[in-house]
Amino acid sequence: MNVVETFQSPNSVSEIYEILRNRIALLEYSPGTKLSENILAAEFGISRTPLRKVLHRLEFEHLLVRSQGSYTTVTEVDAKTLSQIYEVRMVLAENLYRFIDLPIPARTIETLQSLAEDAEQLKHKKDIHLLGRIHRDVEKALSGAISNARAREVTENLYCEIGRIWLSCVPKLDWGEEVELLSSDVRELIYALQGGDLRGFGFRRRNQAAITLGRICKVISPGEA
Repeated sequence: MNVVETFQSPNSVSEIYEILRNRIALLEYSPGTKLSENILAAEFGISRTPLRKVLHRLEFEHLLVRSQGSYTTVTEVDAKTLSQIYEVRMVLAENLYRFIDLPIPARTIETLQSLAEDAEQLKHKKDIHLLGRIHRDVEKALSGAISNARAREVTENLYCEIGRIWLSCVPKLDWGEEVELLSSDVRELIYALQGGDLRGFGFRRRNQAAITLGRICKVISPGEA
């Protein structure tokens, strides 16, 4: 079930924000897509004033940029910016142990285990949208374990900004390898969290980010997003 299918009116500003952010993250709105305020306002059954609050928030998170007239454009990310974001992401990941409280909620572990099983199913079914959803939900579950609200917010925003770039590169990458890496990465993180090894968890997150960046850089040119 995609994001659009779960939409029900009326929606709060926060709900619309989550819907639009998910559409961007899962490439339903690919980089460079122009969004019309009038069309979005009509879809959600709201005026342009509350809609602009949502668009301004997404712009602040570097997911949108204002265009002339009543259009807003989904941002693109060049190779240099991508590398810089990953550098921040790796530093933050390595220090996540400072912002996670033990014990890890059983619900978090159960969610991750379920997502790891979902990832296994993709070995027999090529579905890029589902791969992106699982990847996003893993990030949501992991960020949910972060007790520091600011650290959690930064972690989520960084992922939304660059996770879509990885997803756009998947068609150029080896499908079986991407699925296997996602499945094994999640299981490694579960093992670290269950054992209370928060430093090990941080190191794994950092290394996984570095490996992902390496795979992306192999398939994009220096000026490409």
